[in-house]
Amino acid sequence: MNRAASAALFEEQTRFLEGDLLELRKWVVFNRTFPVLDVGFQALNRTPFRVRMHCDDWNELPASITLLSFTGEALTTLPTGPTGIFHQGPHRGTGQPFVCMAGSREYHTHESHTADVWDNYRLRGGYDLGGVLTQIWNGWLKSKP
Repeated sequence: MNRAASAALFEEQTRFLEGDLLELRKWVVFNRTFPVLDVGFQALNRTPFRVRMHCDDWNELPASITLLSFTGEALTTLPTGPTGIFHQGPHRGTGQPFVCMAGSREYHTHESHTADVWDNYRLRGGYDLGGVLTQIWNGWLKSKP
């Protein structure tokens, strides 16, 4: 994909990450500079959590998502709480735990899901950057604390 087009789409899809939305959801934006979207989640009685989305070639390719502690260290194992979309891994390509859901590069490149191609999702509602981020946040909220 053309880098300028990818960057423009990234900007369009992340410009809402400010103000009331962040306050309401208790999100912290650590970086929103193409091609990286780095957002932390906080909630009462939950261990804060952070995801870094590498959005090179967005949206020809889905974002590659790194799971982090709230202070920014890459997680090599997941706490006992996260379940559902969070896979202990390790992912064959990254050697790390990963987000196992449509919309993450790690899902679409995992040997269990290679037939479920990104093109089936990339133009559907809920699979823009904000939609994928919201799905991950909801998965985190639903997992054990």
